[in-house]
Amino acid sequence: MLARKPLQSLYIDSKIKPSTIRINRDHFVTFNIYSWIFIVFLLLHNGLEVTLALLQIRHLKNRKRRVPKHLEGKVSLETIQKAVAYNLEKLRFGLMIRFIELIPLWFMLLFGFAYFDDMCRSLHLNTILTGLIFIGGVSLAGGILSLPSDLYFTFSIEQRHGFNKQSVADFFKDKLKGGLIGAMLGGVLLAVVLYIMDSTAYWWIVAYGVVLVFQLLMMWIYPIVIMPVFNKFEQVEGELADAVAALAAEVKFPLKGVVSMDGSKRSAHSNAFIIGFKGARRIVLYDTLIEKLTTSQLVGVLAHELGHYRLGHITKRLVTAAVVGAGVFALMYWLSLQPQFYTGLGFAQASPYAALIVFSLLFSEMTFPFGFISRVLSRRDEYAADRFAVNAVKNATDLKEALVTLTKQNLSSPGSHKWYRSYYNSHPSLRERLRAIDAEAQKSGFEQ
Repeated sequence: MLARKPLQSLYIDSKIKPSTIRINRDHFVTFNIYSWIFIVFLLLHNGLEVTLALLQIRHLKNRKRRVPKHLEGKVSLETIQKAVAYNLEKLRFGLMIRFIELIPLWFMLLFGFAYFDDMCRSLHLNTILTGLIFIGGVSLAGGILSLPSDLYFTFSIEQRHGFNKQSVADFFKDKLKGGLIGAMLGGVLLAVVLYIMDSTAYWWIVAYGVVLVFQLLMMWIYPIVIMPVFNKFEQVEGELADAVAALAAEVKFPLKGVVSMDGSKRSAHSNAFIIGFKGARRIVLYDTLIEKLTTSQLVGVLAHELGHYRLGHITKRLVTAAVVGAGVFALMYWLSLQPQFYTGLGFAQASPYAALIVFSLLFSEMTFPFGFISRVLSRRDEYAADRFAVNAVKNATDLKEALVTLTKQNLSSPGSHKWYRSYYNSHPSLRERLRAIDAEAQKSGFEQ
């Protein structure tokens, strides 16, 4: 039966010669149930997010004349006006790019995928090489098309608001290095997955295992091998290192060291994160974060990050992602056996690489409600990590001051429409976090 055969049984090798390739009726999409599912979810997804963006734009326009109550005496009106201007410009730019990106998408869906597929098949290579050329070509085209918007965002929006620290040369160097590393690692993974899809009827189980192992391996390799290609890391010593070590010992975190990353060479934005496994964990701090915060404030921020570790949030997310991933591959397997799945989304013939492309398009639109659920759960975890931090440092002041300082430095939105905030925010709003931190400090009898 069809369901027990490899995916190879669904497609027919093209005999078209390069000189005879022309756009014809076979290259145009055949509208069917999968076409309409994609269109409906595309409209729902974009319609919702455009509406929320417009609501947020209107909300911000009404917030530039006063300082919010929770920031009175902490942030100047000038900073609020700068933050409003920055966030409004990003929102408007995002709306414009959203509509521009739909043009090449529909071009490829209507006849581009099938035409390019015929071009790749006409080379008469095996499935793996054909798939690598096809997906590599689509990825390269996407990267080239996104360059103008990336350049404008970095050297116009980010630079105008004081965040960009990159030169044009460094920007292209990063793009080139990132592209080469992505092509090498992604190409190897893609080749293995295509081989599995072309070789066994139970490819989705084997391919899922390979992808899962690859992701876990990358979590280990990325900070050790790949990140140093883009950034310099230096060991942090002195008062800050001692304070972080004391905090790690207090909360039983297996700290191997604290390092500073030269994030300032690209951006004035700040961040902190944890890398490594088990007894080899390191805390990474952007140099911009070290520059802007006091030692006690940094300890408050890191107590929050360590809270995610101690409360098991990272492990839960990894397990959830692994379980969901298995379901995703099972669904892709089932859909890949439906011929209409390909013809309804731009391909004239089925193939392993077509299954990956078409499924990624359909999946990205159909799963946007799950992104909302994920962000709701993320906000719950952020509250929990804040509570952990308050009890770890035994006061509310350090974390609150750090959050306010980072809000000013990053020109974070001084307010959000309730629907926009509920849908988009992975973290509670600053107002909500400050209230919750005070409540936890009061409950535990600590300084507020």
